[in-house]
Amino acid sequence: MKSVYPVKKLPSLDWASVPAAELRHTGWLEPCEVAAKAQLCLAGEDLHVRLEAAEQPVRALVTSPLEPVCNDSCLEFFLAPWEGDPRYFNFEFNPLGTLNLGFGGERASRVRQVVKNPEAVFCPKPFFTETGWGIEFRIPASFLQIYQPGFRFGGEMSGNFYKCGDLTEVPHYLTWAPLRCEQPDYHRPQDFGRLCPEEK
Repeated sequence: MKSVYPVKKLPSLDWASVPAAELRHTGWLEPCEVAAKAQLCLAGEDLHVRLEAAEQPVRALVTSPLEPVCNDSCLEFFLAPWEGDPRYFNFEFNPLGTLNLGFGGERASRVRQVVKNPEAVFCPKPFFTETGWGIEFRIPASFLQIYQPGFRFGGEMSGNFYKCGDLTEVPHYLTWAPLRCEQPDYHRPQDFGRLCPEEK
């Protein structure tokens, strides 16, 4: 059975009213002290994402969008916004707000996306807490319209939330929707959970 996350529609952004999805599945490594959660909501014309991790120490070295942020402490959101379309986006952030973004269907055909002025488009807001760090960002409908003209948020989507850190002091892999594979691989849209906007 697919994991399901109810996407709230809000008149304005209010994270206190948005349910959290816990990233409970540790996949291929033994459970460790790292924990993570995710929140998702619709406000206006945008999809808003908030990811947070309890993790010490935090690794944050990558500053270029063409470098692998997954080597740092990394929080990720993979989104397939169009039902029946196998293409999806992978948004990957480290604690500096460095973004690695890809788009496509099969892993072999995916293309890295370098967005002009991503700060203005996605408004990433990294933050630190007593136990770790997090990131807030938005995905505007206008950005997805570049790939699918006329797109508007409102229908069912699919995706997954991830936490990783390939070169952190304690390597780890956490997911919201479980993955059915023997080796670490987040690029599995067949295992994405359902993201269902709530009816008003």
